[in-house]
Amino acid sequence: MSANNHNTGGKSANGNNTITAKAKARAHGMLAYSQRQVDRVVAPSTRQKAIDSTTAFATRRPLLSLFIATQLLSALLPTLLFATFVLSALVFALLSTIVFTLFWTLVALLFLVPTLLMTSGFAVLIWLWAVGTYTVGRAIYLRLPASTRQSINPNGGKHVIFNNQSYDLDEAIAAEVAETRE
Repeated sequence: MSANNHNTGGKSANGNNTITAKAKARAHGMLAYSQRQVDRVVAPSTRQKAIDSTTAFATRRPLLSLFIATQLLSALLPTLLFATFVLSALVFALLSTIVFTLFWTLVALLFLVPTLLMTSGFAVLIWLWAVGTYTVGRAIYLRLPASTRQSINPNGGKHVIFNNQSYDLDEAIAAEVAETRE
């Protein structure tokens, strides 16, 4: 073993170059990907105009541009942290609301399903009772002699005749009042 191989842990200088080359290729690929994504959002010509105007402003007023840059850079981290906090709190609140609602909905379903089963059972029993009563009553009625059967008149034998003539509400009320006074 040579001294060079012993110091690198058994890896040759080519192995380190391969890892470095892979890292550089991966970094280049990530840079190209991010450049394509930025190009999708902001057109390269628009971005170049912004860079040119910023460079021209920095050349004309270096102290003001340095002040603005330091303010932006120093405020960037707290602003990003705050935005991250707000977004994570919002996501947490929404998820906890959904979980809370689902939990209590399931608890309510534990009461609703047995209640519906019981009321459905009662409804079936009431229906069976009504059908049975009707069937038994009808069978008894049909076994009676014809002379004892009575015809049922639901309105008490009164008949209402509607007249299709024009109807005057005031006259009808006056007639009703006069009839009541008599």
